[in-house]
Amino acid sequence: MKSGSNTGMVGGHHVGRYIQWIFNVVVLVALALSVALNCSLYRAIESLSLEDIEGVSYFEEQENLFDPEGCEDFFYDYDGSVIEAQNGSVMSNWIPCSAGQQITRNGIATNVVCYFDADKNFLQRVDSYGLATITVPDDDAIAYVRMAVQVADSRMIVYGDQISDTAAGGDYYTIDELMISDRNLEQDPTIIESPDGTQWRIAVADDGSISAVDVTGTLSASELPEDFPQYTITGSSISDEDFLVSMRGTTDAGYNYIFVMTPQGDIRWYKQVPGYAYNFRKIVYDDGTIRYAYQQYDSDVENINGGITFTHIVLMDESFNVINDNIHPLAYGSITESDYGCENHDYKILADDHYILTTVTLSMAENVPGYEGKQIPVVNAIVQEQKAGEVLMQWEAIDHPELYTASVYNNDFGALVDDPDAQYTDYVHINSVAVDPESYDLLISCRSIGLIKLERETGDILWMMGRGRNDIAGLADEQIGLYQHDVRYLEDGSITIFDNSGGVDSTSRVCRYWIDEENKKLESFEELTTEYKSTSMGCAGLVDDQTDTYLICYGGGIADFAFEERDFSTGQVNMQLEFDNGDTLYRIFRGTEYTPVGE
Repeated sequence: MKSGSNTGMVGGHHVGRYIQWIFNVVVLVALALSVALNCSLYRAIESLSLEDIEGVSYFEEQENLFDPEGCEDFFYDYDGSVIEAQNGSVMSNWIPCSAGQQITRNGIATNVVCYFDADKNFLQRVDSYGLATITVPDDDAIAYVRMAVQVADSRMIVYGDQISDTAAGGDYYTIDELMISDRNLEQDPTIIESPDGTQWRIAVADDGSISAVDVTGTLSASELPEDFPQYTITGSSISDEDFLVSMRGTTDAGYNYIFVMTPQGDIRWYKQVPGYAYNFRKIVYDDGTIRYAYQQYDSDVENINGGITFTHIVLMDESFNVINDNIHPLAYGSITESDYGCENHDYKILADDHYILTTVTLSMAENVPGYEGKQIPVVNAIVQEQKAGEVLMQWEAIDHPELYTASVYNNDFGALVDDPDAQYTDYVHINSVAVDPESYDLLISCRSIGLIKLERETGDILWMMGRGRNDIAGLADEQIGLYQHDVRYLEDGSITIFDNSGGVDSTSRVCRYWIDEENKKLESFEELTTEYKSTSMGCAGLVDDQTDTYLICYGGGIADFAFEERDFSTGQVNMQLEFDNGDTLYRIFRGTEYTPVGE
């Protein structure tokens, strides 16, 4: 028994060691499988390289096709003839190319791009309008391209749709997606908060350089409504001033938005407004007080042949708290109602109780030259200055018969005589007001007439500048605006307008006038042309005088973007904003507006 018992014990030890051995093997295999699996997972994760992530671009070191030694100091015209070069540019060297090929240049992109056949015979000139990347036209005869460039040590022309940064020293990635976060993300993974609470968004530029943008005080994507306007910013501004945006037009939901937006596209503040609003702006008073204001849409002005709506003005403090939600003209002159509306085109806030407002009444004129005594239905344009509930000055267009003959639009008065079904004709149509910083007199821009200078206290007309009447000596007709918009005084006393239709082939332009107003004489004139045709609305605000850079909203007729910052000295568009739904704006404001108050 003992022997058998001992034998059993010895066999048990062997079995135990065998089982232990098997267990160890299983553990080792499992461990090996785990390691292998982890390695496999690591490799799988590794295989999800940056190239697989949307918004990431891989750059190989590129050959620079640009050779400054081969450049020539002239341009080609559209017929292939040689013409004088402009803006400090030259024609590049001969670059071999083929149909459909993409070629990109860095630096300031100019418009002139010319194609040639294999024997370097001129084929065609194409205007690229500031685009950095061009696509060779689908023409098998094309063998060479030359383009206008400005010579610089860093100038590059390469094959492809992007240019690498030679300073990066070889291949690298850029992560463009970090520049603008997906608005549907609950959190923005590119925002980092510093110890002092400042929030920074990591931005990676197209050239691979990384920077941090201060987004402190802006709203995250999750804090914006789902139906908040979606937009894309292309390029970058030279200014760090915020934009003040008022969306034009009621959405299907019956409301729209006004908002403050940084140059990088971040939202600092927004407000949902019933219907929609006009002219959202930031204002500073003489004592440094900050205010915000906008015009709230109320109703359309009916039975007229001009686009006008009635509004009231909402005034807010520096924290966007409403101070006064019903600023409107006072009953005076042709205005007989106590709660009459402003019209929608412009206003000036000089203090919490001091305003310059514009409105219209529908009136029967009996003083139209040639039709005296006949009743003619007209839209009577009105400018009212009020302070502390009292009218200081009121100007009414109907009191000035000379405006009927000065009008170049909606001026067929004879057709309206004794016609009971006739619409009221909008023969003046005020679209903006400016205050002379020296005399404090008023300058109004009128679509149908031009510029009208008013004496501030009396409302007397001091001079006019339009296609129907011009009191400024030295001005040629083509230098005068046509259906122009948005008049402004600049710091040097010059005057700018956004001229909707006065340019070559009725294109829009910015016109700047230096006028000796005392002697009513033009001293100097500057014309900055665009390739667009704006049918109505719009504005142009000077951003930088040295480079003739302007912030331009084209208003009606330009459906593919809302506004742009354009450097006219180079022809380059620094930045452009486009709404995803194609919306355009009535006007765009930036930074803080100050209106001279006077004595």
